[in-house]
Amino acid sequence: MRIKRTLECFLVVLLGALVACSKPVTFMDLNGDPVSLASDNDQWLALNFWAEWCDPCREEIPELNELANDGQVRVLGVDFDSSQGDSLINKAKALDIRFPVLQESPMTALNEPPPQVLPATYIISPEGKVVTKLFGPQTRKSLEEQINKLSKHQLQETSSNG
Repeated sequence: MRIKRTLECFLVVLLGALVACSKPVTFMDLNGDPVSLASDNDQWLALNFWAEWCDPCREEIPELNELANDGQVRVLGVDFDSSQGDSLINKAKALDIRFPVLQESPMTALNEPPPQVLPATYIISPEGKVVTKLFGPQTRKSLEEQINKLSKHQLQETSSNG
């Protein structure tokens, strides 16, 4: 009886772990809203790492705000210094970041090491996979061009494999 009960408990835990692993990974933004790296509507994602002390990051943020405002590409920000709570909120306000900022870095979930250079922007496919990494300040135009090129390449791969 005891072995059967132990086995039942083990199976419940195992099943729960399998179900949890099959869900898309979500993170919380500054407002406590869940954010997924994968897209529901085939949008590409620009995941930008910034720091308050990084001058090129400060120059890049208005470009990222424009890109996010356009709505064609999702933009998410991550504080390189891993600030939390009010400190993170105050930094995002001071830099006038108008796109969602994650409360924690998603790099572990992406199986990627954290960037060693700032600013860093990771381009993530609608399926939630890192496709390319860009280091140094980007413009709205440079990001749109890069994503268009990657999107066309992905379409060509899909049509040649299908």
